[in-house]
Amino acid sequence: MTEDIYLDHALMLILASSLLSILLSWFSIKIAPAIGLMDIPGSAEHKSHPNPIPLTGGIVLIDLLIIMVLLTGLWKDTKILGIVLSGIVISIFGLLDDFLNLSPLKKFIGQILASVILIYFGIQVSFFSSPEFFFHTESELDLWLNLLFTVFWITTLTNAFNFIDSIDGLAVGLSGLSIVFFLFISIISGQVIILNFCSILLGACIGLYFFNAHPARLFLGDSGAQSLGFFLGSIAIIFDPITGNQSSTWFVPVLFFYVPLFDLLLVIISRIRRKKNIYQASRDHTFHRLEQMGFPIQHAVLLMHGVSLAVSMIGYLCLNLNSIYANLIFILTLFFGLFLLNKLDKNYY
Repeated sequence: MTEDIYLDHALMLILASSLLSILLSWFSIKIAPAIGLMDIPGSAEHKSHPNPIPLTGGIVLIDLLIIMVLLTGLWKDTKILGIVLSGIVISIFGLLDDFLNLSPLKKFIGQILASVILIYFGIQVSFFSSPEFFFHTESELDLWLNLLFTVFWITTLTNAFNFIDSIDGLAVGLSGLSIVFFLFISIISGQVIILNFCSILLGACIGLYFFNAHPARLFLGDSGAQSLGFFLGSIAIIFDPITGNQSSTWFVPVLFFYVPLFDLLLVIISRIRRKKNIYQASRDHTFHRLEQMGFPIQHAVLLMHGVSLAVSMIGYLCLNLNSIYANLIFILTLFFGLFLLNKLDKNYY
């Protein structure tokens, strides 16, 4: 009965957020040309869209979250407040990048600053301090490892979703899939705060997808893509799966974000091999390689969504497995990823 109440409330939040997201997106498309927030065709080598497209996805996302968090009272929860405030920092730096094309160092400084704010609000990885985890020193080093890994995790997810925003609807769709899994497990574990926040975020993605799917009428921009990665990385930290133990659950978020992390690793390794600038945008992402192999745009996007769904399901199933079996499955998914990485990069030109 309690789970039914949680689900009803979640569905209401998803519906309200979806409608608000659609309204804000429509309005942002109208004002984008006036404020100069447009992605101009040919302004960079990797851009292939024929007409100017508004870069307002980030504004829609952060505005919607602020409105819904205030209306629902979620801001009273310290961790949600910390996530939103630090997310505003990410959004601001992303907007500055969309307007001014910031250097990678300046963007990274913004990500570090947002991570520090998260930690200030008590949001940090803690598995190095857990007696259930396979590695811990029972010393002050565990604290520092937790802090360092928190910053590493947040900056990695933020950049992974920014990198994979390489084609219409891909980053938003992958974000929505990940949120659905967190939402589903939150219902089972009774974590109402996370459930409500995920419901709002899912509604935002649904509305944005309506305008960002191919052919896109709105782009996420660095502000939107980075913010999505940041919020998802933060949710993964505060989420407590309840079932299983630390040794069999620590990697589950990695599987939920398998495709964006795979794409990030593929691009970095490929550019290092070819002695290219890692931060220089180029048509060498997973999608572009699938396109080169002959996949139509919609099929390539659906394939990546399908892989994300399948691996996320594997991650969910690992929650209740013995830690040995769970970690073995995780290792096998890593080998599978390395196999695909080698195959995609070997045939790329």
